[in-house]
Amino acid sequence: MSDRGELVSQVLFTAERLGLTDIDPVILSEGGNLIIHLAPHAITARVAVVLSEKDAKLAHEILERELQVAGHLHNHGVPVLLPILNAGPHRVGRKWATFWQYAPPAPMEPLKPREAVELVNGLTLAMSDFTACTIPVLGIWERAYEAAARLIEQTDPRIQSLLDIFWETDNQMRMLKRECLIPVHGDAHARNLLPSPEGWKWNDFEDVSYMPAYWDLASYVGNLVLFGGFQEPTYAYLMSRSEIIADQPAFVFALTARTLVATVSNLDLALAGDGDLAFAFKQLELAEPFLSQIKRSLKP
Repeated sequence: MSDRGELVSQVLFTAERLGLTDIDPVILSEGGNLIIHLAPHAITARVAVVLSEKDAKLAHEILERELQVAGHLHNHGVPVLLPILNAGPHRVGRKWATFWQYAPPAPMEPLKPREAVELVNGLTLAMSDFTACTIPVLGIWERAYEAAARLIEQTDPRIQSLLDIFWETDNQMRMLKRECLIPVHGDAHARNLLPSPEGWKWNDFEDVSYMPAYWDLASYVGNLVLFGGFQEPTYAYLMSRSEIIADQPAFVFALTARTLVATVSNLDLALAGDGDLAFAFKQLELAEPFLSQIKRSLKP
């Protein structure tokens, strides 16, 4: 049996202990996390594959915080994918897993820029008073820093050039005062907003962190504008609304740092065999000219 097959078997064993039977597992996604629909039940298992292998204790801590964040956001009226009762974290072999409601794909009209921004801002506002457990300061950045350190040995000059920008931004990040940081989702990109029969729902809360202002907005538009150009509708809408982006340099810093996090992290995962290599290198090709252009946009 393959390693993945063995892991799926262990997930099914745990699910049976939770009272779920006659399961026909459907792999929805695999990479850093393995996500399995436990059909016909409206439940998914989310296995923290890579994180559990690197640091099982940290994986448990992050998964436990995810469950608390989802409950908090739900209580504040934010549409989220909810965990099931007794969601975990559960030990699955040598990995940790949690169990969530399954949101079947639903045909929905693409979000208009104003709608998307309202969903992101509602998410960040609800996160502002989350106190159920400790939130890591610069948590998602620190994990990207570890990824960047692993990339130092790569000989591709494009990677080395990107790392130069990363270290410069790291110095700026660490100069920020603690009171300038806010609690955020951390990874609020468009693919973490799922269309469901009940509407759009946020999911994937493992990167909740204290980060600079505008981080969630930067996360949402980052890849959209990186791949779609500066006329991408949501980005163009944001940059035209001074009441939303009142501090443009702060937004550009968040967008720069967020682009670096995504590109460095995806490269590290892909080169280790746990991600989409073609996508990661496409991001890499686009990132440096994109970062140069947004930096120039601030000059008078």
